[in-house]
Amino acid sequence: MEIPMQTANVTLRVGGKRVAFGFDVPTIPVEPVALLPLFRSITDTLVDIAAEETRARGLSISCRKGCGACCRQLVPISEMEATAIRRLVASLPEPRRSTVVERFERGVARLREAGLLETLRHPESVDAEKAEQVGLDYFAQGVACPFLEDESCSIHPERPLACREYLVTSPASNCTHPSSNRVQCVPVPAKPSRAVRRIGDERAPDFEPWIPMILALDWPVAERSPQNGTTMVARAFAHLTGADIPTPDR
Repeated sequence: MEIPMQTANVTLRVGGKRVAFGFDVPTIPVEPVALLPLFRSITDTLVDIAAEETRARGLSISCRKGCGACCRQLVPISEMEATAIRRLVASLPEPRRSTVVERFERGVARLREAGLLETLRHPESVDAEKAEQVGLDYFAQGVACPFLEDESCSIHPERPLACREYLVTSPASNCTHPSSNRVQCVPVPAKPSRAVRRIGDERAPDFEPWIPMILALDWPVAERSPQNGTTMVARAFAHLTGADIPTPDR
């Protein structure tokens, strides 16, 4: 069955330039995870622009293959990303699947021993003031991403949106002791990762739900009915831009 699509044209001001996006969106109800490739593409475009502007200011991006310090950070993901990770792990051939699952389990066990697991199971309790300290406490445990192999991402094309948005210009060695005054991140003016996390949440506009990636395999993701693709994309751009964008269901 061919899925009916509608071409969407969106223009955003990113940094000092206007960026036009054109993409096809399903006009029928689909699983939210079906839109993840689209959001990855949008994220990559915005990050590429931010990186280009950073280089234009005479700065160099220090991230390199084989430098996996950031792969030990607390990574916030959305429900659709958690679903994608579960399916990805389930699709891996043995023995790699069991190896990756074991890495997830070891990471969760380490966080339990450190007394961090309960906090991570209730991210709604982590406010803005507490977030940085929770991130530093997590990093201190040395829990590597289950997909980190030879200090490189083994699922790079399918990595989370938050990982795509993270680039630094400070020396790579500084990333082993992360803090706001040691690590200089490339400023990405619009972050799809945050917008996508809020697509299906109808709570207060300042509430931003998130799931710790290390808990993706056993997180109680709510069963959601398929939604109109254009509606979900419009909601994402509304959260991304702060503008009230009309949707087909309004």
